[in-house]
Amino acid sequence: MKNKKVKTMLSALAVVAAAGSGICCAVKHGRKKKTADMAADEAALHEEGLTEEKVREYLLHLFRLYEDSEFDDLAEFLDDGSDPREYAADNYSSQLFPYFKKNMKHVMMLEGDDGTGKEPFDMTDVLFCYPACKIGCEIRELFSDNFVLCLESEIWILENGEFASVYCVSIGKDGGRLSYRFVDTCIKNPGDIPICFEDLESGFAEIIEAEKEGRKPYLP
Repeated sequence: MKNKKVKTMLSALAVVAAAGSGICCAVKHGRKKKTADMAADEAALHEEGLTEEKVREYLLHLFRLYEDSEFDDLAEFLDDGSDPREYAADNYSSQLFPYFKKNMKHVMMLEGDDGTGKEPFDMTDVLFCYPACKIGCEIRELFSDNFVLCLESEIWILENGEFASVYCVSIGKDGGRLSYRFVDTCIKNPGDIPICFEDLESGFAEIIEAEKEGRKPYLP
C-alpha cells in the first residue's frame, strides 16, 4: 500500500511538472463547472446547506473513528461518565460552524498562482461533487536551489457530511505555486484518516483563533 501511494504521488508530481512547463494536462475526474455556475451554487449554499446541528453530527461521526484513548484526557476532565466525543462535537461545532459555512467552496484539482495573486487558468476539473472545506493538514517540504516541493496529507469536510482524505502535490518557484490534488479515499474507517487526532485538534484551534482575529488560518 505504501509503495502504491508513493507511485501515485510521483505520478501526480509528473502532472504538476508538466502543467508548469506549459503542457496542457487534464485528469478526467468529477465534472467541469464555469465560474458563473460555481458562484450560483455557492450563493445557494449560503441559503440552505450546512447548519450547526449538521456540523455537530458530522464531527461526531469523525470523532468516533478515532481511538478511545484519544479522548482519555477529556473523559477525565468531564468526570461524570458522559461521552467525551459528544462533548467535543458540541464544543467544536458551535465554534467551527461559521468558518465551515463561510469557506465551503468547489475545490479544484489543479490550481496555481503566478506570484502576483492571479491564477494562470480560469477553469479546471472539480475535485468533489459537493462544496468542501479543508479542516486539517500535515505537510512535508523539500527544498532545492530552484524550487520548493510540498507533499500534503489533508482532511476535507464536504457539504453533504462526508470526509475525504486528499493528497496535494505542489511546486513553488519565484513566489508562484502550482498545486495538484487527488482523492486518496472517502473516510469511512479508522485507517482512512490521514492525520492524528492531536493534529486535527491543532487545526481546529488555529481555525478558531484565526476567526477571532479576522485572518485566514494557517493549516497546518
